[in-house]
Amino acid sequence: MTSKDIRKKFLDYFSSKGHIVVPSSSLVPDKDPTLLFVNAGMVQFKNTFLGIEKRPYSTATTCQKCVRAGGKHNDLENVGKTLRHHTFFEMLGNFSFGDYFKKEAIVYAWEFLKDVVKLDENRMWITVYEKDEDAEKLWKDMGVREDRIVRLGEKDNFWSMGDEGPCGPCSEIIYDLGEGVGCGQPSCKVGCDCDRYLEIWNLVFMEFDRAKDGSMKKLPRPSIDTGMGLERISSILQGKIGNYETDLFSPVLAKIGDIAGCTYGNDKKTDIAMRVIADHIRGATFIINDGVMPSKDGRGYVLRRIIRRALRYGKKIGIEKEFLHKLSSSVVDMMEDVYPEIKGNHPYIVRVLKGEEERFIETLSIGMRVYEEIADEIKSKGGHVIPGDLVYKLYDTHGFPIDITKEIAEEDGLSVDMSGFEKALKEQKQRSKASSKIKGETLDEGHAEILKADTKSIFVGYEDLEADSMILNIVKDQSMVEKLAEGEEGRLFFDITPFYAQSGGQVEDEGIIETSDGKASVIDVEKIKEDLFSHRVIVEGGVLRKGDRARLSVDKNRRKSVARNHTATHLLQYALRQVLGTHVKQSGSLVEKDRLRFDFTHFQAISNEEIAAVEDIVNKKIMECTDVITNIKTRDDAIREGATALFEEKYGQNVRVVGIADFSKELCGGTHVKNTGEIGSFSIMSEGSLASGVRRIEAVTGEAAVALNRERKCTINAIAEASNIESAKVLERVEGVMEDLREKEKEIENLKNEIIIYRVDEALENAYDKEGVKVVSIFTENAKADDLRKMTDIIRSKAKSCIALVGTKDEEKGMLVVAVSKDIQGTYSAGKIVKKLAEKYNGKGGGGPQIAQGGVPAEALANAIKDIQTVLDSRI
Repeated sequence: MTSKDIRKKFLDYFSSKGHIVVPSSSLVPDKDPTLLFVNAGMVQFKNTFLGIEKRPYSTATTCQKCVRAGGKHNDLENVGKTLRHHTFFEMLGNFSFGDYFKKEAIVYAWEFLKDVVKLDENRMWITVYEKDEDAEKLWKDMGVREDRIVRLGEKDNFWSMGDEGPCGPCSEIIYDLGEGVGCGQPSCKVGCDCDRYLEIWNLVFMEFDRAKDGSMKKLPRPSIDTGMGLERISSILQGKIGNYETDLFSPVLAKIGDIAGCTYGNDKKTDIAMRVIADHIRGATFIINDGVMPSKDGRGYVLRRIIRRALRYGKKIGIEKEFLHKLSSSVVDMMEDVYPEIKGNHPYIVRVLKGEEERFIETLSIGMRVYEEIADEIKSKGGHVIPGDLVYKLYDTHGFPIDITKEIAEEDGLSVDMSGFEKALKEQKQRSKASSKIKGETLDEGHAEILKADTKSIFVGYEDLEADSMILNIVKDQSMVEKLAEGEEGRLFFDITPFYAQSGGQVEDEGIIETSDGKASVIDVEKIKEDLFSHRVIVEGGVLRKGDRARLSVDKNRRKSVARNHTATHLLQYALRQVLGTHVKQSGSLVEKDRLRFDFTHFQAISNEEIAAVEDIVNKKIMECTDVITNIKTRDDAIREGATALFEEKYGQNVRVVGIADFSKELCGGTHVKNTGEIGSFSIMSEGSLASGVRRIEAVTGEAAVALNRERKCTINAIAEASNIESAKVLERVEGVMEDLREKEKEIENLKNEIIIYRVDEALENAYDKEGVKVVSIFTENAKADDLRKMTDIIRSKAKSCIALVGTKDEEKGMLVVAVSKDIQGTYSAGKIVKKLAEKYNGKGGGGPQIAQGGVPAEALANAIKDIQTVLDSRI
């Protein structure tokens, strides 16, 4: 029976029992930023089970896409090493929201397995919670023998949604794969950790509500939540021992075999690698399809780990180039009937995969080479632990992920000094922090005293830009003082303030503070804690004293400009998602008086047409003059109502929600205009790459946008006037000039190549012979590394057995590139040659046996080149 048949039979069966067939939700949980991925069928019904959300049906059935990789539910480390662990899998489930309960759930499950898919009832076992007499009786009523029912404790057979809330006992249906599978011990039974007794279906009976104190009371409407892994039931019905031999994986494994030139089932280590790749390409394909981009944290980091782990295992079976983007077509071909959206999104999935592969392949090659050097040295000395500082060097200098280092080390019989790595990482953070100029990273003694005094500020800046207040404390030169005189700088603390402190990407307010005896300018505002604001001031006249009453006035024009830019970022995010797709997520922002900056996830540069479309959408929303509404809600209510939250951001119980009509709703503590019309206009200044998979837009609003467009117009007119052409033909003229420049650059490059060939021929004539090997050395002024490598390529193309040494220098340093022809790499290693040359002259170098690079002081380069013969004589 194919997996497609099983999936269809399951949904059809429960549909015939009155269940509504509900499509799988996205892998990205809706309205729940605390969960990395949907990891069970019940996730999309969580609010329904909690009684928060009403649905037009009381029973449902689904085939839900799930991912368990990251967070509490993380199977990533075991994937490939076992026959059953996966990152991506499909969960078949049936659900009752206060409709039927235990009896029907047990009847449905037994009937489906025994009568619909014809499982042998003599190989099935049942587990029940040790105190659940009802469930045991119901199973007996179905004809299950008493000796086939196993009672287990709370750890195994009691399920809860969290520390409090709906919970209840569960019952698992177990399938015996036979004595030939598993540990083979006489004591093997249900509950053994081996593979013989396979859990295929879990029935959860949600009948209690657990309070904070641990007490439980009966729910007024008990519910049912069940889950059966499609991969597991497919393996049983297809007569396979493991999930990877089913039709859900076999086409992908066959494609991997074609790419790598190997066959699944012939070698244990190769099989592990093929299983890792097959699982991970399924996971990566579906995760990308649901809008996640590779990144350095959150869901994006999990995706990046999956892709990189697959690439490393690809390298282990001889795949040196990018291949995952091609392999994804096997997943699409196999799953498009069930999830048609992956067919339409496949070009996008390919672009994301290929981009991530291209970025990591080089890192992987270099990192593996460095790792192998480290591991070989440790093993040669009889060691078993990779020191933390070397692990950190791999991570920091070579960009080699720590999880990959740990996994490779384990395979090599080595362990990793994680405490040493953490220490090195902490020391680097401290060094970075010490050199950082970012405000608010440390508290001085004065601030510490204020915290001890439990000083608090009430922020009224959302409603008022002026406030009467009292100076509670003053800090000057890290100490608490009683007053500040004219010309002095310090920090003031008030009981009430209208000044916004820098946070959430928005800059702080500036303004004036006046008392009866003095006046000061506010140049910075910092939030020391949630209810304590520090105002950095310079006293312009008179004296400000502790205890003085003061009038605090925010610079209105600055605040309005900042508010325009902040609301514009919300409109910008909406527009980007409309134009580029729902995978766009905010990854950072800066809102200032003169401009805004918005960082977001996207895999490629935005075209001019797309930029224009984004600008048009934002300006249209501005011209619609829509009110901007802010509300205070509980965090859970806001998320349930669809407010956008950053996954990595920490929010309090109550949050501020900024909404614009029905198209934008975000959790945001910043200041905003009251109506989009106040923004005036919006123009994008620039768009570019910030990091892998992250783009950055800088834009202006209001008067700054008008000024930007005027400047652009003046620039075009000036070029037209200087070129004696019409403004409309400026682009045509510039393109013509650029084409002329490209032709000239080609001519220059051709001349450089001719010179290089001449220099190579000259060097070959002067080369000396060492036991049949030509040793060729060249010095050239102010060349780049690529030029040196090109020269070694030409030398190797002209001489069969040769060692090429090419050097260059500038005023400060010298560079060496050594290359060894393939036929003599068993005798000579480029990496060892360049390392010994460089170290002799207080430099550094290294690389592989074919080509390597090093650096020496500029004044030592000539001697280093001459010393090639001495180094070769030492039999490197």
